[in-house]
Amino acid sequence: MKPANPFSLDGKTAVVAGASRGIGQAIAEALARAGARTILASRSLQKLTAIAQNLRAEGLQAEALSLDIAARDSRQRFAANLPDTDILINVAGTNIRRNFTDYTPAEYSFLLETNLTGIVELTQAVGAQMIARGKGGKVVNIGSLSCLMGMPYISVYTIT
Repeated sequence: MKPANPFSLDGKTAVVAGASRGIGQAIAEALARAGARTILASRSLQKLTAIAQNLRAEGLQAEALSLDIAARDSRQRFAANLPDTDILINVAGTNIRRNFTDYTPAEYSFLLETNLTGIVELTQAVGAQMIARGKGGKVVNIGSLSCLMGMPYISVYTIT
């Protein structure tokens, strides 16, 4: 008898917010290859669709859904249309490089809404669904090295 794979995610549904490139894309691909039904989410639906198609060509379960983490209505619509979710990975985020004194109120608000408020509200919505179905789930928030060390031109990003 073949031993069970301790890393198998067969039968699980995973959502990756921020899956259109970089770390988010790599995480989404790894989840799909571990057997999870993987929902790739970001504003870049065209990129997500191509990634999901490539994963499905490997015989994996992947789908692309639009999510603008900076827009409350998009977050609410996205969460309301999700299937039962076992895993939520929050990797969405953005930065505007500037001297701290040069950030405009609009830039500051955009970074807060994208990197903090959006992640919190999405996690609340998906987490509430996980709790309501009685099976719990896992939430993973991907941070940045900038939270541990100061770097020039990213002070507002670091705050978020």
